[in-house]
Amino acid sequence: MNSFYSTNNRLIVEIYKKEAIRSTEKSGFAFIDQKIKLKGLKVLADARLIVNGIEIVIKKGSIAYIKEEQLHTQQWAQKNMECDIIDQPFLIIDFNHVEGIQYSE
Repeated sequence: MNSFYSTNNRLIVEIYKKEAIRSTEKSGFAFIDQKIKLKGLKVLADARLIVNGIEIVIKKGSIAYIKEEQLHTQQWAQKNMECDIIDQPFLIIDFNHVEGIQYSE
């Protein structure tokens, strides 16, 4: 079996497609949506991570939730990568930027 895993506590996820700045009004105040929302990006390769000394595997097809503000401001979010094994452009994200995971079976 020829498996491809991301390493170094990083995830390989689909690229983020920037949208126009959105705002929401709450209690008479306007909030920029990107500052208060998480964006789910599909994981494109299995990942082997070490979290608190325990190895976990995040399967391809899972969804990684990242603060949308970071996807607009961080340099790593602007670096679309390519690889022969993955059939679309992707981002490499350090796991410490991930707020949650929706696991794929």
